Amino acid sequence: MIDFFTLVFGNPAQRTQSFFRGAELRMIDNIAESLPDRVEPMQLSGLGACGAVVASIALISCNQFPNAMWLVPFAMAINWFGLSVDLPLARKRQQEAAAEGMAHHLGEIFSHLSILIAYGFSPFLSVRAATAVVVCYLLFAVYGYIRAATRHVEQMAYIGIGVTEFRILLAFWPFVAVSLGVPQSLGDKQPAIDVAVLSLAGFAIIGLLTKLFLDSRKMTAASGRDD
Repeated sequence: MIDFFTLVFGNPAQRTQSFFRGAELRMIDNIAESLPDRVEPMQLSGLGACGAVVASIALISCNQFPNAMWLVPFAMAINWFGLSVDLPLARKRQQEAAAEGMAHHLGEIFSHLSILIAYGFSPFLSVRAATAVVVCYLLFAVYGYIRAATRHVEQMAYIGIGVTEFRILLAFWPFVAVSLGVPQSLGDKQPAIDVAVLSLAGFAIIGLLTKLFLDSRKMTAASGRDD
C-alpha cells in the first residue's frame, strides 16, 4: 500500500528517465545541499511560479519589443530552479508535508499553462497551435496523475522527454521560431507552424491512447494474478 507522501511527492526509483534526468538529479542534490536553512521549499515553489510569470510577460511583450525574448531563457531558468529543487529540499529536510507537495504541483501546472497561453499571444506561435499544445499538455498531465493514483507510479517522461526537456523547449523556442521565420508566416491563411504542431499533436494523442490501452491490459493482467 502506497502512503500519501509517496503519491504526492513521487517515488524517484519508479520514475521514467528523461534524457537529462541523471545529470539533473546530481545537480539538484548539490544545490539542495548548499542552500541555507532560511530557504524554504514553498518559497522555491513560489519563485518558480514567478519565473513563469516573467517568461509569460516577456513573450507577450515581444509583439512590441522583440528583444524581450532574451528574458525568456533566464525566466525559465528561475522557473526550473524553483520547481526542481523545492521537493528534493523538502525530502532532504524531512519536511514532506502535503502543503509542500500541493504547492509544487500547482506551481508546475500554473507555470506550463501560463507560458503556453502566452505563446499563443506572442509572435512565435499562433493561438490555434498554442491551444493544441495546451490540450495535449492537459491530456498528458491528467493521465500522469491518474497513473500515479492507480498504479502508484509517477510518469516523469514520455519517449525521453520530461518536464526539464519541455522547459528547455519553451525557453528556446523564440530563437528557433525566429530562425524558421515563424513570426513572418503567422499572417498566412495556413501557417506552416500550425500544420506542424497540429500534426504532432495528433500523433501525440494517438500515442497516449495507445499507452492507455497497453497500461489497461497490464493492470487487468495484474488484477487477474492477484485474484
